[in-house]
Amino acid sequence: MKKHIKTINFFWAFSVTIVLFFFAACQKDDLKSQVSYLQEEVDDLEAVIINVKSENKNLKSKLEKIKILEKELLIMRTKMDSISQLPGALYSQAHSYFDSGQFDECMNLLILLSEEYPDWDRQKVENKYNLANKKKLKIEKEQLRLKKINERKQQRASQMVDSIKTNVESIYDRKTGETYFRTLRSTLCQVAHTVSFGIELYMIVNKDGDREFRMKSTYIDKSGSDYHEPQWMNYNKIELLADNNKRIIIDVNKSNKELVESRFANQEKSDDSVDTDLILSFFDANRIRVYFKGKYLYEFDMTYEQFNAFREILANYDYI
Repeated sequence: MKKHIKTINFFWAFSVTIVLFFFAACQKDDLKSQVSYLQEEVDDLEAVIINVKSENKNLKSKLEKIKILEKELLIMRTKMDSISQLPGALYSQAHSYFDSGQFDECMNLLILLSEEYPDWDRQKVENKYNLANKKKLKIEKEQLRLKKINERKQQRASQMVDSIKTNVESIYDRKTGETYFRTLRSTLCQVAHTVSFGIELYMIVNKDGDREFRMKSTYIDKSGSDYHEPQWMNYNKIELLADNNKRIIIDVNKSNKELVESRFANQEKSDDSVDTDLILSFFDANRIRVYFKGKYLYEFDMTYEQFNAFREILANYDYI
């Protein structure tokens, strides 16, 4: 009996051991499975973290690029604002050139402005351009005048200066402040039996230093006998023609013309302004032909006295 009980106990113990071993083995396999699953989860999380870090890095790069683009955009907007204000800036610079007397620079800038921005206040640009051009031409004319003065002075001989001192007088008018320079030579010449003509160039210098040429002209017809009555010529133009091909036509002011009538002579006198630049061009002439035009036409060469009186007044223009 006892032997049978022992056998049963051994079998039971063996069975329990097998069950425990099998259970333990099952638990071990289950644990391995769980560990494997957890490792996969960890790997997935690490991959997500890596992706997030990568995306975060890319995001930072994009943010930096955005900041750079924002700066470039700000610069572009500033440039656009500058461009929109550029026509006004160009005009302001042109005005500065004008005020400083740099008329070429002013005009060049205004041309650029009109070409690049044709719709920008065109009338204002044109007015400034015309004014600058007018100032420039005035300066160039004055420079040319001074240059010609120097050239003429170099051509003058010392005897001309002495001749001026001898044959030209100056008369100062206290009321007007003007000084008159007139010849002391005779300027009247006889061109026909009863007809004589006088032609005298003189100069006026006002108190501001401006100079003006004028021409006194005279027509005289004397009665040669009881059978000849003095005639009126009614001249209205005087033309001077030099041997250097210089020509000037003087329109006689009829309203200021003086008529003197007597039994023995008729006289017509006129005093008219003369273009300065044109008359100065006669200085190099060696002979001057004179034409009186009116009811009749008379022409004659200036006499020695008339011609030298003419040249001395012209020369005096540069010596006063």
